[in-house]
Amino acid sequence: MKNSRGLLAVLSVITVAALAVGLFSYLHRADEEQVYVYNCGILDYKPESLTKYCADEGVAVGYIQWDTWSAEGATGVGKYAINPCVPNCVSGKWQYADVNVKLTKSVLDKGKKVLSQIEVTTTDGKKLPLGASASDTWALVTTPLG
Repeated sequence: MKNSRGLLAVLSVITVAALAVGLFSYLHRADEEQVYVYNCGILDYKPESLTKYCADEGVAVGYIQWDTWSAEGATGVGKYAINPCVPNCVSGKWQYADVNVKLTKSVLDKGKKVLSQIEVTTTDGKKLPLGASASDTWALVTTPLG
């Protein structure tokens, strides 16, 4: 009986140690494989919105729902919004369009994988509000403003 208790104690210690090593490996690998996106100078993970001009937020994509997300890129759908700022930005009337969202151009920033470009295309093929085409592409801001 004493031998079985000792064996049980040794097996318990080995099990706990193995679980700890496995958990550490899993968390470390997950952190290394995490992919971010630049969002007005902040490294963000699967944001619900992204803006074109961080200072005034006159053009944005909101309500984003991501379908895919990896270092090769990300895809999803969202709502494009633009404010013509006429007669001024406070009084301007927002215009909207449903869009497909695509993130590309993976870069390394302090050891982290970051998607650095966005492309939006209308889901119905019509021109974007106030635009000359059905799509728009821009580099995402990599450093905070201010």
